[in-house]
Amino acid sequence: MRITNQMMINSSMANIQVNKKQVNTLDTQLSTQKKINKPSEDPIIAIRALRLRASLNEVTQYLKKNIPDAQQWLSTTQGALTQGESVINKLYEYCNQGSSDSYASEQRNTIAESLKALKKTFYDEGNVDYAGRYVFTGYKTDTTLTYQSDALAAEADYTITQKFGRDDISSKTVYTNAYSNADILNLNVSYDADGNAVMPNVESVYRLRLGYSDVKNTVTTYQLDANGNKQLDADGNPITTTTTVNPDANGQYSITDSTGTALTFTNTTDKNYIPGDNEIAFNATTGEVLMGENVYKQVYTSDSFSFTYQKDNFIKDDLNPTMYYDCVDNKTGIVYDKVREDVEYNINYAQKIKINTEANEAFDINLGRDIDDLVTSVQNVLDLESQISQVEGMMKQSQYSDTDSQKKLNSMLSGLNKQKTLAEDEMTKAFESGIGQMQGYKQTISLANADVGNRLTRLELTQGRLTEQFTNVTESKSANEDIDLEDVVVSYTSAQLVYNASLQAASKVVQQTLLDFLG
Repeated sequence: MRITNQMMINSSMANIQVNKKQVNTLDTQLSTQKKINKPSEDPIIAIRALRLRASLNEVTQYLKKNIPDAQQWLSTTQGALTQGESVINKLYEYCNQGSSDSYASEQRNTIAESLKALKKTFYDEGNVDYAGRYVFTGYKTDTTLTYQSDALAAEADYTITQKFGRDDISSKTVYTNAYSNADILNLNVSYDADGNAVMPNVESVYRLRLGYSDVKNTVTTYQLDANGNKQLDADGNPITTTTTVNPDANGQYSITDSTGTALTFTNTTDKNYIPGDNEIAFNATTGEVLMGENVYKQVYTSDSFSFTYQKDNFIKDDLNPTMYYDCVDNKTGIVYDKVREDVEYNINYAQKIKINTEANEAFDINLGRDIDDLVTSVQNVLDLESQISQVEGMMKQSQYSDTDSQKKLNSMLSGLNKQKTLAEDEMTKAFESGIGQMQGYKQTISLANADVGNRLTRLELTQGRLTEQFTNVTESKSANEDIDLEDVVVSYTSAQLVYNASLQAASKVVQQTLLDFLG
């Protein structure tokens, strides 16, 4: 085969291009620190790189963003629950003090004022937020647990449906033959058949206590059109429907006992009202449903009872009812069904964790009502002491100096002293009951706090696993994509030597031609 100069030149140029391409490839790897610059150079590395990068992005999202955010939320919740538990400890101490017979009513009044202040502090802990989101209000993270101003509270108008079970039934002490200020001023004393003044006494009645006092015994709702807007009358005023809280056609409040006896329903404002055996009495002022003996038995047996009422006179620091009960906003018609509202974060592949604690899981609405009962028991004693002082003052006045008036005042004073003794006994019992109640609330909030602690522990374990996974995926990604600098430098040096050698060899291939040998 004849080899021509052109063939030698072409072969040398081809070799130079191959060596130059190798130098360029290694030079690019040194510049980018990557094995390949485009997928076509090595599809296997490219495919593996895409998978590893996607995995690393997910791990980074979980490890650097989701978990820290969840930890901060849970830590904020834990701090609030810890403070709430501390408040309950103080409430427990005050109930211990109040149950002591050595305390005068004035001292107990000081305790009552402290209880009211601590009640506000307790529910204020339910208003804590993390990054502008309130942590105890479920999905409504832009809403506080309590109304922050009277203006906001005045806008609230709800129809509330509260559900009860047998554990919600409690007893209430009421007074019979109790004297009022009107009785004192009019010397209205009742006498028995023997001519003796009728003395006050106490009885117990069964009750279901609503979440709020000073509610309405009517439910007022706005009529809405098909678009959800309020329907207006000819004068431009909203059309409303008002229903009195009485037994409905379905017997929601009117129950029939086991003997088939129909039960009656009564609206009352008398705080000492005693219902009949087959009677339900609703006191909208105190927020109580009083039950007669047969009603109590029926409710206890069925273990289920619901009551619907309206509340539109909220004030600052009142609890938002949508956080605890099924509600209907009477102004907008929006229905709020109280269901679990778990806020969950993705913290790993196919792994979620609940980060929120709802208000009804930790900040029991009944704690405030129990404190109100304690304050009321103290106030009852103070009121009776004031009435006693009033009667003692009247006995010294000349207009009551006649024998009949003095007899009535003495009888009234005896009755008031007995009523005061009964009230003091009930006050002591209320504080003694408060000890057990606060222990129950402490257990509730402690369990909620422990649950948050468990979730934080799970987060820490997941964070540890993800940290290890992050390291492994990062190393795998580097091994797949990144060059071994020492190897590439050695290869680059060798390629440069080969390239230079090919240039030198090519320069000598065509130095001589056929003309050099003629002559």
